[in-house]
Amino acid sequence: MSAFIARLKKTPVIAGAKDVEGVAAALEAGVGIIFFLTGTVFDLARAATLVRSAPAMLFAHVDLLQGVGKDPAGIRWLAQELHIHGILSTRSNLIKAARDEGLHAIQRLFILDSEALRTGLKVVTSTGPDAVELLPALVVPSIQHRLPFDILPPVIAGGLVETEAEVRSILKTPAVSVSTSRAELWRIFGQRRKTGAGAEI
Repeated sequence: MSAFIARLKKTPVIAGAKDVEGVAAALEAGVGIIFFLTGTVFDLARAATLVRSAPAMLFAHVDLLQGVGKDPAGIRWLAQELHIHGILSTRSNLIKAARDEGLHAIQRLFILDSEALRTGLKVVTSTGPDAVELLPALVVPSIQHRLPFDILPPVIAGGLVETEAEVRSILKTPAVSVSTSRAELWRIFGQRRKTGAGAEI
């Protein structure tokens, strides 16, 4: 089992950070995996510096990242210069490029309708990502019987998640983790949550 898969299975909620301050808040909450969702390569560089000394893994949403080419050369730069842990993308060529550079790769799939689901599953089979993020997360409990979890890489559910109850409902499915930009959920599910006695666990 790779270090990423081991970490993923211990991370019920992934922090979707929209800026460097969000990354700092996620680290403070003890979130083990952080998705950097927007911003520029300069913002990502600052985020990478924060994470480098922390027990967390940083993934860049390269489809939305400004300042780096959406091609293998851009992925190589992220790997060799910023030393992030991986990427997430809807683009199959970038998933392959990331894996070629030794980065972990998460394929994002939008479940808009049955055809999108079928096409997305075929893409996953061809690209072989380390994990799959299904969006929006709230549909996963309703369609879990249509998802071949047994042959998919680990599944993350992301998008539209706002409450603790929604997170717990999704985690009752075979999905291993939920990604969200709601900082209160990072604190609830992060590794630095408090016990009744006030000690950190």
